[in-house]
Amino acid sequence: SSLSMSKSDGDATSRRRRIAVIGGGASGMFAATAAADASSSSCDVVVFEGTSKTMSKVRISGGGRCNVMHDVTQPLPQILASYPRGNKELRGLFTKRFTPSDA
Repeated sequence: SSLSMSKSDGDATSRRRRIAVIGGGASGMFAATAAADASSSSCDVVVFEGTSKTMSKVRISGGGRCNVMHDVTQPLPQILASYPRGNKELRGLFTKRFTPSDA
């Protein structure tokens, strides 16, 4: 599988199938990768992004630190220690209203 657009000539039976993914953000790129992996080289996956760069929101969000709940099996102090900004705010939120398992 590839994540690029290909143009094939010939009749309809010899053309490769194409999967279009709309949006080049985190979800779109995840979907495109999953589609490419699942297709076993039988199709091309094309990502269409409306802005000039893919993954732009991921870049400005702090390098992946926005997903604090990536491992809810860890104790709360360890989860909060991995989040350098907002530790105090999250501690209050998680102890008064939610638990990591609610994520």
